[in-house]
Amino acid sequence: MKHLFFLIALLTINIAIIGQEITGKSTINSVTVFRQGVQINRSATVKLKSGLNQVVITDLPAGFNDQSISVRSLSRLEISAVQYRTDYTQDYESSPAYLELKNKLETTFRLKEDETVVLNSLKDEENMILANKNITGTNTGLTAEQLVKMSDFYRTRLPELKNKILASTRKITDIDKEITRLQKQMNEISSKNNQQYKGEIVILVESKKTMDELIEFSYIDPRASWVTSYDLRLESLQKPLNLQYKGKVRQTTGEDWKDVQLALATGNPQFNMQFPVINPWFLYYTAPLFGYEAGAPMMLDEVVQVRGSINVRAEKEEAAGEVTVAKENVTFMEFSLPGKYAIPSDGKEHEFKVQDNTLPGFYRYIAVPKLDNKVYLVANVEDWSKYNLASGNMKLFFESTFIGNNYFDANIVTDTLSISLGPDIAISTTREKLKDLKKTRFLSNKKQIQSGWEITIRNNKTVEAEILLQDQIPLSTDGEMTVEADELSGGKLNKETGVVEWNLKLKPGESVKKVIAYTIKIPKDKQVVLN
Repeated sequence: MKHLFFLIALLTINIAIIGQEITGKSTINSVTVFRQGVQINRSATVKLKSGLNQVVITDLPAGFNDQSISVRSLSRLEISAVQYRTDYTQDYESSPAYLELKNKLETTFRLKEDETVVLNSLKDEENMILANKNITGTNTGLTAEQLVKMSDFYRTRLPELKNKILASTRKITDIDKEITRLQKQMNEISSKNNQQYKGEIVILVESKKTMDELIEFSYIDPRASWVTSYDLRLESLQKPLNLQYKGKVRQTTGEDWKDVQLALATGNPQFNMQFPVINPWFLYYTAPLFGYEAGAPMMLDEVVQVRGSINVRAEKEEAAGEVTVAKENVTFMEFSLPGKYAIPSDGKEHEFKVQDNTLPGFYRYIAVPKLDNKVYLVANVEDWSKYNLASGNMKLFFESTFIGNNYFDANIVTDTLSISLGPDIAISTTREKLKDLKKTRFLSNKKQIQSGWEITIRNNKTVEAEILLQDQIPLSTDGEMTVEADELSGGKLNKETGVVEWNLKLKPGESVKKVIAYTIKIPKDKQVVLN
């Protein structure tokens, strides 16, 4: 029994010690925003007592991932336990914003009371004058001169009173509108805080002495994100490109970030951290798919629809959006921005410059008059992957003038990055059908069709222009169909794609003509469409 009383007493003492909460508020030191989610790093200075301390960090925005909490002591004191709990106590009525509205509302109510007194006094005076007027009208003992004076008084005073009553009534109406507005704002704060509770982190820490200690902790909050955007500037074709890498950050954590260090990371803490394991792939016979002939090509969308597996495409897109680079963080790139920043919790995009890149490149024009009669300027950047770029929207500027929008796809696999800078109206193209080549002949069991086009391209610029001109001839899709190139004007034919290319250098004012002609042979009973 003595041992039992001793254990109960010891347990009571421990509970009493732990029950003496040491509360403290923290400040945000830095944030690392991921593509989806943010790691928030905070610190708080608390006064510890000798022994076991229960430190409660209060006034945290509820809703973050409490499983991601990480705590450390600056003096490396032993931390026994860390627990998250929700504070449902609403103290919004003592907030500066709410108190300011409350004081304005009380002042406005007093203004209404004062103005109501004025209005009632004016109405009483009006009623008194009207009553005296009625008495005077029935009193025949007044002289003519007295009646004239009374009539003049009523004619001047009554309109004056009515105007004052009207002005006072309108003033009270305006005051009522202001009261309604203030009450609505206070109700919004009340409703918002009734739904958004505060969070607390409870830390058990052992200290050998009474001391002030700096507690640092972090957690992941899913209510923030950022996307990449670019400003691409070109001053002249003799200068390199300037690519300004930007990040647009938005957050709705319920807490404004003020004077914090900001880092942007291309990773995503929401990803499953377990590596994939490949399982055996068993192949089975299946019946032919309805509506498809054996050996017929199928698009990926068709395969996904028929087999009912939407995960194939979704996983492909998710993997394509993930960029892996080598740095301190092995699987993602992190940009620590200089200085300190403020980002409100308003859900709006806030743009920050990440870095400037000078991209040495070469420029040339691309013309495809079969599809578009405009000629496009293209910047080509070699070995672009070393700049650690991510996919994002791109604004284009030429000589400080905005010329349009583009999209940069970081998932391309070529060594050379080609960026379209838009059309140049100083270079013109035309593509005209050669009428004398549009012929159809019948040879034994075959039908022979001849077709051709004349392409004209002119450089109206004051400098030489390097132009890649492209056109195409059709490709055969059947063993009984043949396609032969008759005239390419020196162009290079890719037999696998049918694309014909001419690499041109046009001097100022120079124009050239190119002819592309071909012959198609098909069975007499078949038809093809040429455009």
